[in-house]
Amino acid sequence: MSESDSEIMPKKQDEGVELGFSMRMDERQSEAELPPDLFAVRPDTKGPRTVGVLLILGALVLLGQAYGDVGLHNAADLSNEEVGLILEVPNSQGDGSSEVTTEEYQTFHDAARDSGGYALRGYGLVLASLLLISGGVLLIFLNGLGAKLAVGGAALGLVSGTAGSLMVKGAADAHLEGVLLLTYEITTYLCGVCMIMCLGIAALPMINARARLALYPENKVTLRTESE
Repeated sequence: MSESDSEIMPKKQDEGVELGFSMRMDERQSEAELPPDLFAVRPDTKGPRTVGVLLILGALVLLGQAYGDVGLHNAADLSNEEVGLILEVPNSQGDGSSEVTTEEYQTFHDAARDSGGYALRGYGLVLASLLLISGGVLLIFLNGLGAKLAVGGAALGLVSGTAGSLMVKGAADAHLEGVLLLTYEITTYLCGVCMIMCLGIAALPMINARARLALYPENKVTLRTESE
């Protein structure tokens, strides 16, 4: 091979390498288009159903409390055995100087009945529980009315439960002393906190966008591109 041939060969090889790795963009090539449902909010069917089950379970607990309050409202006089069971634990926790007698507790019971605290809390929680159960069942079937009924029931339970507990606590402040006063005060706070939590859970399907779309599919939002 001559010297001139050896100079030509690398040039041809270099030209081949450059041609092999060259890339060109076609100006007529269309730009990538985003799928129309890329950012679409998809409905969540599990969330509302889970909330519905929780509301039904919570309503059953409220029914138990309501049953006890309605029974206390309808009981004109408590037996000595019933009062003894109620006072056994509180009296045992004190030093003996502030023990509540059977007559004192019966006086408190009459004052609580006359104030309407038992009736307001009892019947209010019964109605609230029925609304929560109805709303929970409708949420399981993904009916938007269930969320509204559940929120209404939780709000009713919050108002009636807290107001009734405050009335009972007022009677306790006037006729009881010692540990029982703290017991009825804690009961008032506990009732309010539980009903606020119930109201928050009931409102979740109306706040969450995916759950709301599952309950109200007619409000579906679609994304339109400029070409459309």
